[in-house]
Amino acid sequence: MIPAHRGPLVRTVASGVLVAIAVIASMHALTLVIDPGPWLTAGTTGVLLVSATTCVVRYVLLRNAVDRAATRRAAGQGPSADRAADRAAGGASFVATAAGLVVAVWYVLARYGGPGQRFEPFVGPDAVEQALERFRQATELMSTQVAPVDPGPAISMVAVGGTLLVLLVVDSLAGARMPGFAGVPLLLLWTPPLTLIGDVQWPVFVISVTAILLLLTVDPVGVTPGRRTDSESAAVRRAQRFRSGITALTSVAVAAASLGVATGMAALPALAGTWNQLISTPSDTVELSSELDMRQPLSARSANTVLTYTMADGEPTGPLRVMTLTAFDGVQTNRNVPTGGLATFDATTVLAPPGEGAAGESRRMDVRIGQLDGAELPLPLEPRTVDVDGDWAYDALRDEVRSNQGTEQGAPYTVDVLDRGLTPELLRATPASGDPRSAGYTEVPDTEHREDIAAYAQEVVGDAPTRFDAVVALQNHLRSGAGFVYNPDADYRGSSDTVWDFLQNKEGYCTQYALSMMVMARSLDIPARIGVGWLPGRPDGNGSYRVTGQDSHAWPEIYFPSVGWVRFEPTPQVQTGPLPAYANPGTGTAPSALPTPSRAPEVPTQQPSQQPEESGAGATEDASAGSQVSDRTLPGWAWAVAVIIALGVLGGAAWLLLRRRAEVEELDPERAWARVLALLAEQEVRLGPSVTLRRAPEVIADEVRTRTGTPLPDDVAERLTALADAAEDERYARDSTPPTAAELEELTTTVTTELAAALTRKP
Repeated sequence: MIPAHRGPLVRTVASGVLVAIAVIASMHALTLVIDPGPWLTAGTTGVLLVSATTCVVRYVLLRNAVDRAATRRAAGQGPSADRAADRAAGGASFVATAAGLVVAVWYVLARYGGPGQRFEPFVGPDAVEQALERFRQATELMSTQVAPVDPGPAISMVAVGGTLLVLLVVDSLAGARMPGFAGVPLLLLWTPPLTLIGDVQWPVFVISVTAILLLLTVDPVGVTPGRRTDSESAAVRRAQRFRSGITALTSVAVAAASLGVATGMAALPALAGTWNQLISTPSDTVELSSELDMRQPLSARSANTVLTYTMADGEPTGPLRVMTLTAFDGVQTNRNVPTGGLATFDATTVLAPPGEGAAGESRRMDVRIGQLDGAELPLPLEPRTVDVDGDWAYDALRDEVRSNQGTEQGAPYTVDVLDRGLTPELLRATPASGDPRSAGYTEVPDTEHREDIAAYAQEVVGDAPTRFDAVVALQNHLRSGAGFVYNPDADYRGSSDTVWDFLQNKEGYCTQYALSMMVMARSLDIPARIGVGWLPGRPDGNGSYRVTGQDSHAWPEIYFPSVGWVRFEPTPQVQTGPLPAYANPGTGTAPSALPTPSRAPEVPTQQPSQQPEESGAGATEDASAGSQVSDRTLPGWAWAVAVIIALGVLGGAAWLLLRRRAEVEELDPERAWARVLALLAEQEVRLGPSVTLRRAPEVIADEVRTRTGTPLPDDVAERLTALADAAEDERYARDSTPPTAAELEELTTTVTTELAAALTRKP
């Protein structure tokens, strides 16, 4: 236990250290649901920085209050000084928390508000916007992934920001002299591992509980900060030190005993897993969105397993399509699936749109559904036969297999993939007529730059002799020929024509690439649509391939008469891998070198090799668009003026606050009488609720006579009556002229001094 007379420095530092230890330990509980990484160092640094800020501010304010209280006690204003010191403790807690909040917000924005992962000490509106976007991504990611999640920037920001928020609440409660409640906010950091895993590491438990129990001894309730009583002898101080040691040992023992009881209960067969079963929830499934929004940056994608598959020849298949999209309004796609027009099939039925034939051998593919939730069955793009249980039916127009019941986790199905034998020669030789009758495949949105996009596309393809050469030219131009880069953070939410702005900024991810190529092809009267599904996935080490939510993808498909719909891949290879053999860049005309308008450097905000390919229809979240690059920032002088104004406002507020606290409280009759009552309370004299101000002097005089055997001196009784009359007049008189503050100060000091002497006089 820290003795009551210790000044604010020892108590503030001890409280701050214990709070920081408890919060840092509790933060490590999150490592059960978030993989360890740099976020732990960032969180620890933030806790230490914010704790240091709150400790310094609280100490300065408390030191000032204690010094003023000591001055008042020396002037005989003991009760008033104690009340002022108590009020200062609460005020210091509020101001210190406000200062800590400012530092915490700055730290989070500086650490996670930049485009990359660098610490940027100068923050502005862009940092706030980036932090809000990462918060949105984190909420989506937390709703789709299974613990432990990868500590990406979004998840790390939420973990660090949440830790600092808990720190501020705990520190505020401790500073406001409510240590008994300070441990409650720590449960916010324990809740994720408890609900998802059903466990908290034992070091976290012991360290956190011990720190909170010790915090109870730092600032006992009812003790006036900085006040030393006259009875503190050497023996008393030895007893206090002994109690401090006993308290510390007891805190550790209680924490260890609690941990032992919890561990023992968990080991009992009847109780094992009960906690986790009661409060945990099953992991979410993964679902592709049918609305691709070109304006949005890439949202979080799930790492859950969508499906696994094995190939008879061991080689991976190409992308697996789930759905096709045709309607596009210039901003996002729209999908309207009719209820009719579906055909039943069996394991021998070749599923392919009309006119698509197969020339090569088949390849067998055995698939097992994972955490995929959807009404469509993932299938290779080539003609195929499908052996699957359930009420599945085939939509030949969209080349989709759908079911009212949808996919079911663990359900198997078998696919025999038939190769169409696509080659550049075959695609170049397709006839000029025979396109689909639907005008929707060549419909171009009526946007501001519709004609500019058509001219751009025509300049790219130049004098391409065939449809195939024109399409490959468009693909090559976007994929590798004109400075386009992959950027999952590309943001076009302020754009009036997203396709045109993407073609100018040249940054985006698969949604922007696929939709832009579709619009460019349609502007040349070439039928085009969008395929949405999954990339082939990665080997799982057991002879199978594993497809996760992070493999979601979108691509354009071009129609060739007598062949059918053919996939092309404009998204850069760094995300999609090599092109199909038939779409090799060397087979098409060289891409045109179009003039590039002035823009920001073509550097992604994230290394592409570190970013799994996205879904133009992200897993359980919309696959959206990329990030519009902008050079519009405030000039340096504007930031300088803003900093000067901010410092002026903060400095002025601090000066006014300190000046207000430094001002001596002006005495009035009510406060003067309160001092008398406080003095009486210290001497264990309490006036009952029925004692009025008019009777109070008489009751006090009787108490003095009873306790000491001598009457209260007449001059003291007169002054006491004068104070009571002044307080009564202030409360009830319509018109009264109270004594001046100086007169009240002299009168009150004399009365409290004489009363204290009279009540302590021995009979």
